[in-house]
Amino acid sequence: MASASGSTLRVGLPLNPRLLILDEAVSALDKSVEAQVLNLLLDIKDEFGLTYIFISHDLNVVRFMSDRVMVMYLGKVAEIAPSEMIFNGPRHPYTQALLASMPSMDPDRRTEEAPISGDPPNPINPPPGCRFHTRCKFVTALCAHAEPPLHDVGGGHFAACHLANPESGHPRLAAA
Repeated sequence: MASASGSTLRVGLPLNPRLLILDEAVSALDKSVEAQVLNLLLDIKDEFGLTYIFISHDLNVVRFMSDRVMVMYLGKVAEIAPSEMIFNGPRHPYTQALLASMPSMDPDRRTEEAPISGDPPNPINPPPGCRFHTRCKFVTALCAHAEPPLHDVGGGHFAACHLANPESGHPRLAAA
């Protein structure tokens, strides 16, 4: 049983799936309806033992719905980690910029400068090396030429950034 708006709704999943892919499932909804749908999805997930692949650009929804998060940039994985690791300690500059761009009601957390500058590259003809290097504030020649592999930074946290890999040769690591 799942509840929606105080009434009881019996949900059936005829093919008994184990996995559902939800692409921008609540993006066009009013916030109050969005909350009801998200809670219903969590109830259904628990009732049927489902796994969701939840695709969204709304980071608050991602945080609410996800146990594990994958951040992508121009079709490549930038970072993968348990949700709280992503939100509390992002290791890729793109993830850091995304989180810095989240609106806050706290006046002490006002955004003073844009977290990402420049235009995104052409996704049909992405740049060589790290795909984020054209917009990254930590860019070096290494980033422009060598695509960083997805590096294990510990605890099930992976980042595709030369700064996340102590053996990458990124000049900032040598200075630390």
